[in-house]
Amino acid sequence: MKDPKIASIDAYRLYKGQTISADVVWEHFANRRPDTVASWVMEHGDEALARAARMPQVLLQVRGWLDRDRSKAELPPLVMNTAGGGINVLTDDKASTYLNDQAFQGLRRHQRASTRLVAAVDESKLTGAARREHQNRINVHSFIAASAQGAQRQLRLLKQNGKKAPQLEG
Repeated sequence: MKDPKIASIDAYRLYKGQTISADVVWEHFANRRPDTVASWVMEHGDEALARAARMPQVLLQVRGWLDRDRSKAELPPLVMNTAGGGINVLTDDKASTYLNDQAFQGLRRHQRASTRLVAAVDESKLTGAARREHQNRINVHSFIAASAQGAQRQLRLLKQNGKKAPQLEG
């Protein structure tokens, strides 16, 4: 049995710029879910193999716990990623870049999926109702893509004229 005081991560004391090593994350998970770790060790033969196989899952689970614990305590949210095999609490500068990249990845993914929605589906093989539903889906995603492109264009125009962009609420 592991001592819960060892390798415990305090969600309330996390700070921007902190890096939590994979060892500490694994021990934290093992302290909270010893039965799960035991079953993984039995499945893989030893702890090193279990850890190698399950570390990506453990990193995401612990990051989720930390986010939930901070939210329940009504603490300000922190941006964390799992790059480099541990949990990184990002500084404001890195968080801004990271979240921007994540948002644009979502837009790029949407654009690719919308293009495939048009190109990869043979409408002639759809029934009348399915064809109408497919056309509705294309129309919805066309509006979403157009609004994103229009917003980016509008922001460029505002910046060119020296004006500020509207602020997000939330």
